[in-house]
Amino acid sequence: MRSKRIAVQEGLHDAAKLLEDYGYAVTSVDDASDTIDAIVYSFKNTEYLAHNMTGRLGFSDNNKFVKMINLDEIGLDQLINALDELD
Repeated sequence: MRSKRIAVQEGLHDAAKLLEDYGYAVTSVDDASDTIDAIVYSFKNTEYLAHNMTGRLGFSDNNKFVKMINLDEIGLDQLINALDELD
């Protein structure tokens, strides 16, 4: 089981399920009060844009320097590889 905690932007259900299937701990971007290792997001995610009208993400001090992965750039099929490269 992988020990990384990944914050996933609301609406990226396929990415969250894939991460859970691979043993990652998954949390919401909007509830990232625990220490996280990476953030998965998408600019094309219209479900989240409707949910978060500010366009801002709020994180606690322990999460200010984490890897951000744009799902639009890498695609779902490369997500696990991108996270495995964090080691």
